[in-house]
Amino acid sequence: MPEVPGGDSDDLFEELRLENEWLRQRVEQLDAAAREYRRQMTAVLTSMSWRVTSPIRISAGRARVLKRRVRSLPGRLRGRDTVTSFSPTGLFAPPAPPPGSLATVDSPLLARPHLATRADAERALPASRRARILVAAHVYYPEVWPDIEDRLARLPEPFDLVVTLVRGRAESLEREIVRRFPEARIHLRENYGRDLASILELADLGIFEGYDAILKVHTKRSPHRLDGDGWRVALLDGVLPSPDGVQRILELLRTDRGIGMVVPGGSIKGAETWGSDQELVEALAARIPIAFDPDQLEYSAGSMYWTKPWVLQRLADLRLDREHFESEANHLDGSTAHALERFIGVVTKQSGLEMVETDDVPSRLHRARRRPRWRPRVLAFYLPQFHRIPENDLWWGDGFTDWRNVEAAEPLYDGHLQPIEPAELGRYDLSDPEVMRAQGALAAAYGVDGFVMHHYWFDGAPLLETPLRNLLADRSIDFPFALCWANESWTRRWDGLEADVLIQQSYPAGWEDRFYDDLAPALRDPRYITVDGNPLLVIYRPGEIRKGAEAIKRLRQRAMRDGFGDLHVLGVLPARELAPVSNEVAGALDGWVHFPPGSGLGLHSVGSLLPEGGEELSGDVYAFDAAVDGADLSTVGPHGLPQHPGVMPGWDNTARRRRAAYVFHGGNPLSFRRWLSRAVQAAGPAGRMVFVNAWNEWAEGAHLEPDRRFGRGNLEAVLDVVGDRRETSTPSAGANHVAPLDVRVDVRVAAGTVSVADATQTVAR
Repeated sequence: MPEVPGGDSDDLFEELRLENEWLRQRVEQLDAAAREYRRQMTAVLTSMSWRVTSPIRISAGRARVLKRRVRSLPGRLRGRDTVTSFSPTGLFAPPAPPPGSLATVDSPLLARPHLATRADAERALPASRRARILVAAHVYYPEVWPDIEDRLARLPEPFDLVVTLVRGRAESLEREIVRRFPEARIHLRENYGRDLASILELADLGIFEGYDAILKVHTKRSPHRLDGDGWRVALLDGVLPSPDGVQRILELLRTDRGIGMVVPGGSIKGAETWGSDQELVEALAARIPIAFDPDQLEYSAGSMYWTKPWVLQRLADLRLDREHFESEANHLDGSTAHALERFIGVVTKQSGLEMVETDDVPSRLHRARRRPRWRPRVLAFYLPQFHRIPENDLWWGDGFTDWRNVEAAEPLYDGHLQPIEPAELGRYDLSDPEVMRAQGALAAAYGVDGFVMHHYWFDGAPLLETPLRNLLADRSIDFPFALCWANESWTRRWDGLEADVLIQQSYPAGWEDRFYDDLAPALRDPRYITVDGNPLLVIYRPGEIRKGAEAIKRLRQRAMRDGFGDLHVLGVLPARELAPVSNEVAGALDGWVHFPPGSGLGLHSVGSLLPEGGEELSGDVYAFDAAVDGADLSTVGPHGLPQHPGVMPGWDNTARRRRAAYVFHGGNPLSFRRWLSRAVQAAGPAGRMVFVNAWNEWAEGAHLEPDRRFGRGNLEAVLDVVGDRRETSTPSAGANHVAPLDVRVDVRVAAGTVSVADATQTVAR
């Protein structure tokens, strides 16, 4: 050892020895205090007084629930669909945090608003899923892992287990966990973002996909609270009360599709606990983007709960990286982790899902068991434009398809999600029938029952008919379909020259028979969608057909002559700019289809909120969430005819109209799920059809197909709302149902072409 300059080394070593001895004694004292605290807590939890006062605590919990419901009553009475109090919070980057906030402009989430780059938006399904439920446990304090392990014995059915262990703290547990749970998946991770960052990493890996329910737990100590250990025990017992209690929770999540989370009693907190986190949550929301009302915040404090996979899957859409989290410094508030805890509540609410405390599970389950189970048919409009035709070559340039518009789109303002890039299906060519095979497999896997193909027919001159002809020629393609006659003239409105007619829609004498002769091969196809046994035909502009009532009557006569009972004819609900439908024509229809954004939406312009420095727009920018909340979901339309709800996953026609575009800012899978859920409930057992605009309107920003931003998020929304085709349903008599399928599809793209590499279909009997 080198000598210490200016002092006696022996004296220094003695001082260090004494200090070390003092620290050792202090550690022993703290250890003894901790043991005594645990002993006292155990004594309290097992005491007679604790058991005797249990009814009082239960009553207090129910009183809190009642208080919360009374507080939310005015909002419920105002109705679901009002947009008078619409809040645009979350649509754009938040303002700077107020003075005194623990979050500042230098907080990682605010300082780095960019989305992390994802090399491939497609995530593989985890191959190791064996059970229907997953336990996701995060371990920072290894000494309290036994609290979780002991309670896992209360799970009433097999479960998969994934455990994240913090390096430098808990990796020593790996061998013990694997010994106790040989099939457990262990993830070692750095110490940042606490249990919230670990759950986000698992979402990025796609680990939650395919389960019925997820149990999220962690080794919570909360050393800043005197009751930290007691709080952990209460939270764990809340989510794992007993085998029977857990079974009821699982049944509720499986039975009631409106329930998103089941949380421990008394754990739901509201806007009074924003602390220093509101601006951080706004920053998270702006990454989607999605609007929310800060005054309606609800989240589960303590971050232990049962949840549907959907809620946690959507965290991957945030595209957060390590750089978006603070270095761990025992933050009590104002960190990205605290913001994520609250944001999960926003995700749940804005998805149209409820958060239920365990005290309410028995009553909610009783109601769910009494409710009849049924499943509507979800039909998506389908654009057959993506292949080359001579007419488009002439009008728009050699080799034109809508992909050219999609590629050329540019953002008009900061935060505008353009261009919209297709993901696994790529920029396909619909002259290749294998594309439709891949599309059909995706639809079957995610609960879409069929396609309503736009059909372009101009008095004997069909356009864009190649996909339909290919489909009719190959019945091995699983592609249930109906036709929507797009009976409007084609103009150059894409470039503002609406008066320049490219091809005229006319109705000369005898056109009805020529039109029916063109339809007949499709109507006879066994995959054609029927209603009560009658082929479904949608007409885009019924009010513009000359002598429309007589024409529809003639089409029905031809169908009956061909052996069909009738046609089931629906008209697209006229938008403001379309010709009105007369009583006579309406009397010839069987009902209406809502076709957003043409009509029936809540319009709330946010153009004045756009960041400075963007393009000067001649169109407008609306809030997608306001459109969702103000959507017309009535089931009786004009002239007293039945009306089928229509929804859209987004709308942004920048690719076609550039600065004249109409953008619904904030289109995302969360809000789309909320809209679809409401539409399904509105349709009810009597309606049984909900229409989506659209499957693949890429140049109008309305597509269920996977994209590079949200992956399969819109398809996952459909599956989460209606389930797959094996769900119990009560179809109208004689309805031609699509065969129920359980499809796992792996679609790969190579050099711009599509192949179905692994599509296995098992028909549910």
